[in-house]
Amino acid sequence: MNLTFITNHKGEAEPLKANTMAKILFIDDDTHTLSLMEQIALILGHSAILCPTAKDAMRMALETLPDLIMLDIHMQELNGFDVVKHLRNDEITMKTPIIILSASEPDFETEKAISVGADGFLPKPLTIRDLETVVAKFNI
Repeated sequence: MNLTFITNHKGEAEPLKANTMAKILFIDDDTHTLSLMEQIALILGHSAILCPTAKDAMRMALETLPDLIMLDIHMQELNGFDVVKHLRNDEITMKTPIIILSASEPDFETEKAISVGADGFLPKPLTIRDLETVVAKFNI
């Protein structure tokens, strides 16, 4: 097994598997957007779990225990802010990093995303660089 060493917050070297994959749950009611997000995750060597409905988001998060959740704001049954609130109120998902994705105005949406418990906001469309940055930020 190839090992790479990273430095933790104490400055100590820690081994990290070379092909570490993040398990990412993408929640969006637009199937084309889900497909694009899946392709980006796969290009980067991550596992993509796709959820096309907000009402199934909580169930899928509990069943799959993702390392990261990325979701759209504007969905039919519930909006992304409501989904974040539900996820943050569950002991199992309360600490999972959550990023809101939206084509809406970033300033207002970012503030609201953080206020409901999301860890961040990204404008759509998601890019390879965006996902790389998020995975690195949360050390996934």
